[in-house]
Order: sequence, then C-alpha cells, then structure tokens
Amino acid sequence: MARPVKDGLDYFPFDVDFPDNKKTSAIMGEFGSKGVLMMVYLLSAVYKKGYFLQWDKLTEMQLVNKVEGLNSTMANQIVTRLVAYGTFDEELFNSVSVLTSQRIQETYLDATKRRKSQKPSLYWINVNNNDTSNEVNVDINTQSKVKESKLNKTKDNKTSRSKSKKRTYEPDDVNYQLATKLFEKILEHNSEFKKPNLQKWADDIRLMHEQDNRDYTKISNMIDWCQADGFWYANILSAKKLREKYDQMKAQASQQFKKQSNNPNRRIEKGTDWSKKKAKTVEQTDDIQERLARIRGAKSGT
Repeated sequence: MARPVKDGLDYFPFDVDFPDNKKTSAIMGEFGSKGVLMMVYLLSAVYKKGYFLQWDKLTEMQLVNKVEGLNSTMANQIVTRLVAYGTFDEELFNSVSVLTSQRIQETYLDATKRRKSQKPSLYWINVNNNDTSNEVNVDINTQSKVKESKLNKTKDNKTSRSKSKKRTYEPDDVNYQLATKLFEKILEHNSEFKKPNLQKWADDIRLMHEQDNRDYTKISNMIDWCQADGFWYANILSAKKLREKYDQMKAQASQQFKKQSNNPNRRIEKGTDWSKKKAKTVEQTDDIQERLARIRGAKSGT
C-alpha cells in the first residue's frame, strides 16, 4: 500500500535576524512577547498544513490556547497587523481569510520539489510582488531561490516586469495613512463596509499628489469634507473615486465657503431678533404685573 502524500512540512528554515526585524520589533512594541510568540505559532501552523492557513474561529482559538495571556481580540489584532505589514497577502486575507504569501509559497515549493505531486494551485500567488520586501518569515537557500526566480521570469517575463514595479506602502507612509483615513471615515457611515485593498488606495492617493499636483493637506481636508457632505459621503467610497471627483467637489466646497463668507452676520441677526422678542416678552410681563397690583390695591381699598 502506497504511503499517503504529505501536504505540510516537518520543519522550515528560520531567519537568524528574526528578533531584529522591524516587523518583529513593531509587534513586540505593541503586543509584547505574546505577539512575537503568536507570530512563530502562526508560521508553524502555515507550514504544518503546507503553504496557507485558513484563519477561522477554530484556528484562532487553537492558537490562543497555546499562548498564555493571549485572548481572541489580541490574536485578531496581531493577524491584522501582520497582513498590513505585508507578512501575509492582503488580498487573499480580505477575500477568503487565508494566510499565505509569495515567500511562504516559494519556501514550500523548494522544500517539496522532490515530491511526486502536482504543483499546488489553491490560493496560489502566481506573480512575485515581494522580491524587495523584508518579510518576517523564513530564509531558504539563496541559490535555489535564484533558480526559481529565473524559471518564473522565463515563463512570463513581461508580467513579472510589470508586477515587480508595483509599490508597497508601509503603514507610516502618508499615502497609506490617507487611504486609511478615508476608509475609517466611510466606516462611520457604514460599519459593514468591506475592508478594501489599502495598498491600491494608497497608490491612488500617491497619483493624486504626484500627477494631479494635489497637496497632501488638501487631500486630507477633502476627505473630511466629502464624508461630511450629505450627498458625497455615499458616492466617494474609494480613493479612485475621490481622485475622479476631486475637481467637482472642490468647486462645490468653494461655493459653500463663499455663501458662508457673504453672510457673516446671519447668526448675529438671529440673535438680535431673539433679543428683541425677549425684551418684548419682558415688557408684557411687567405690564401684567402692574395690572395685578392695581387690582389688588382696588380690592384692599374696598
């Protein structure tokens, strides 16, 4: 009887600079040692299964129970941060709640290249977008990576070149921050709004700044304005749409500002009318009191 094909790995190589990696430091600073231990357990769970991990409630609780002091909320926050930092693929996580990455898949391929099995295709990332990123992950033999990289380029050279130019925005990048701001403003109106690809939104913000010559401060102000406007908040639901409608919204915002500027005394006039009404009411009250006093005097005289 043939031995069943093994899906996962028995072990995986580990970066010696893991403690000094900036993403490890970020997790450590926010969540302490529990966060770093959670990272190690996540990678182990991914490679034990193969090259991806379905992030569901069962998996969440299994990992929570392994780390003392960790709770469900913190576990999900750690996973969200690692997705934002690029350790796991954002698109796959947002669409199907799967944790994997290009580098994890490269490591898996190299470790299983002698297995007699078909190349995996489920949740497979075909194009390498992480060549220049410093992922919190594992390291693999440099020579084997070069061979695989050359093979990928030979198969689809044009696609690889176009995709390799795709930018990656860190959470502290102003473009990413403005994309996040727009997303959070949208959530104020619709708490069920699905989390978008913030990397794509950040790229649209960058194009607004570099190609459309929009100042970052003005972009930020426009995000505030459109999400506070009764009409535009329901129509500006992406950074791309913000860019497309920017001039139209700018003109409308300018008109509103001019109307407010042309009526600087509107509130004062209302206040004056109210004061007049109040004074009139006081006079009427005094008149009534005088009448009552005369009536009382007349009664006491009789």
